[in-house]
Amino acid sequence: MTRILITGAAGFLGSRLLARLLDQGELNGNPISEIILADLNVKTPQPKSQIKLTLREGDLADSDFVEELVSEQADSIFHLASMLTLQAEQNPSDAFKVNVEALRLLIDKATNCPRVIFASSIAIHGGDLPENVTDNLNPIPETTYGTHKAINELLIADYSRLGQIDGRCLRLPIVVTRPGAPTPAISDKVAEIIREPLNGTDIAVPLAQETPLPLVSAGAVVDAFLILHNLPASDLPLKRALNLPALTVTVAEIASGLKKSGATGTLTYEPDPQVQKIVDGWPRHFSSEKADLLGLKPDPDIASLIKDYLTQRDLDRD
Repeated sequence: MTRILITGAAGFLGSRLLARLLDQGELNGNPISEIILADLNVKTPQPKSQIKLTLREGDLADSDFVEELVSEQADSIFHLASMLTLQAEQNPSDAFKVNVEALRLLIDKATNCPRVIFASSIAIHGGDLPENVTDNLNPIPETTYGTHKAINELLIADYSRLGQIDGRCLRLPIVVTRPGAPTPAISDKVAEIIREPLNGTDIAVPLAQETPLPLVSAGAVVDAFLILHNLPASDLPLKRALNLPALTVTVAEIASGLKKSGATGTLTYEPDPQVQKIVDGWPRHFSSEKADLLGLKPDPDIASLIKDYLTQRDLDRD
C-alpha cells in the first residue's frame, strides 16, 4: 500500500491528478491507501473509491504547516504548489518562502526517502534562446518565478544525490486549459484564448497573432507525471530534470482551430507589452529526446488540446 501527498491539490493540475489517481487506484503497481491533499483551501471531492482522502489546509509559507506535511510520511509527493509569475515579481520575499523554502523543508525533513515529482517550468529559461530548447540548455531565468524553479531543480538533484529523496523534475510548457474564471497568471492569459471562445465568451487577446506558444494539455501533463514517477532511477538524467515536449502553435493557429471546433466566442487583439515580453522570453519550441524515448509525449494537434478541455469541462458540469 502507498500513501501520496499532493501539494497544490486544489489547483488545476492537482485536481486532475487526484481524479486520475482515484480512478486507477494504484501507483506504480502498488494499491493507494491514502492521498493527502494540501492547499490553502481544499474541498473533499465526490468519493469514487475506497481510498482515504486526508485534507490539510495551510500556507506553505508557514514552516509549521510544512513540517506537518512531512510528518505524514508519504511514500510519493507530487509538489505542484507555487506562487506564480506576477505574484512573485510583486513580492519576491514571500514567493521565496512558498516556492523554495517550503520545498527545502519538505525534502530536508523527510526520513523515508520519498519519491518526489516536482512541477518545474519553461520559465527557468530566458535570455537569447535557440529556436529549440532541449534538456541541456543552461537556465538563465528572467523572472523571480523562473529563478525559484531553477533553484528547486538543483535542490532536488542534490538531495537525490545524497539519498534523502528520489526526486524527478518535469519542466512544463504552457499548460492549457484551466477551467473557471480568468486569473492574473500569465499562463492563464494564454489558456483563456482557448477557454473563453469555447464557452461562448468574446476575449481581447494580449498577444500578437504571430506569437508562437509551446502548449500542452492538462491530460498530457498528468500522463507525464505518472510516467516519470514510475520510471526506475537508472533511466533518469543525472540532473533529474526533463523537458515535457510541447506542441508549438501561433495565436492565429489557435484561432483557426477554435473556429473549426465551433467556438462561438470571438477574438480581438489588444497586445499587452508586459504579457508579450514575458511570453517572448519563454522557449518557442520545447523538446527532449530523452523524454520522448521514455514515453513523455506532446499533444499531437490543436484539436487534441481543445478536446482535453471540453471533455474535462463536461465532466465538471455533471
